[in-house]
Amino acid sequence: MLEPTPLDERKQQILKAVVSDYTVTGMPVGSQVLAAKYFIALSSATIRNELADLVGTGYLQQPHTSAGRIPTDRGYRYFVDFLMEAEAASPTIRRTVKQEFESAPRSVDGILEKAAMVLSLVTENVSLVTAPEVSESRIKHIDLVSLEPQSVLIILVLEGNLIKQQVVHLERATIQEDLSRMAAMLNQKVKGQTADELSGRLDQLGPDRAEQRRIIERLIDSITTHQAQRQTVVLHDGVRNLLRHPEFVEVGRLEELMELLEQGAQLASILQQVEFDKDVEIVIGRENTSSGLRECSLVLTTYKMADRVRGTIGVIGPTRMHYGQVVARVRLVSHATSDVLAHLGN
Repeated sequence: MLEPTPLDERKQQILKAVVSDYTVTGMPVGSQVLAAKYFIALSSATIRNELADLVGTGYLQQPHTSAGRIPTDRGYRYFVDFLMEAEAASPTIRRTVKQEFESAPRSVDGILEKAAMVLSLVTENVSLVTAPEVSESRIKHIDLVSLEPQSVLIILVLEGNLIKQQVVHLERATIQEDLSRMAAMLNQKVKGQTADELSGRLDQLGPDRAEQRRIIERLIDSITTHQAQRQTVVLHDGVRNLLRHPEFVEVGRLEELMELLEQGAQLASILQQVEFDKDVEIVIGRENTSSGLRECSLVLTTYKMADRVRGTIGVIGPTRMHYGQVVARVRLVSHATSDVLAHLGN
């Protein structure tokens, strides 16, 4: 994106008016509309001259010779960086978010799914929520349940109430009473440990502890697999909201975006490239590295878990977006998500 060309006060106000009007109507904005709605003291001729200058500097474009003007990506960037007014979420929106999170499940996955749903609801865009970083997943609790004489269901609960289940086949038949005793003993030894720390325990087990070794090996596999999978998980909700925007009436454009949404690894990679120099980052149109997002804007922030930044949360929508409103609502849902996650272990 080019460095912004300085604009005088009048050009700034005209650019702001074009962005505001186009956001609401989706129709190119002409000089007569601007004169009637925003600048009664200015003539249409004066406004036309200012519009021409804004086209010349790349902030506006004219789709057709006789049409009005619409913002370019550069125009939206100038608006977001210098002209956008801070907004607060309305009491109704705040009440909706509060009520929805009060019914959130008591698990990390459930809370993030709720966050994605709520964000798509209040922004009317597609929500995005990345899974939390899990490089240091630690065991909270394990249970062992007998399925068959030599088959055992391992129920692994990681910190944050993330639950993983896996079946392991033992070398000899083991009754539930013995499995319960083994689970109680293992919980004392492995609670709070990571996969790396569990690996160290394997060396301490003699040949008479084959069942424990096999179970611990499966615990290590579960945690390692879980961590690898979570790096590419991006929850999203509200795809149907795309159909509300005329920008996605074209089937090819809609399909390209939907394909990207379904490719978790690629989408996760795109989100990981965003550097959060501010609490909310906005990536507009061709600032996006993926061709599937060239007609879209991302409004992104982060959520916290255990007082650490753990993931990204935000929305994808058309570049013709009510940025001030969306920023306020993304920030609100992010704070609500962090608050609920903070109380998860209480």
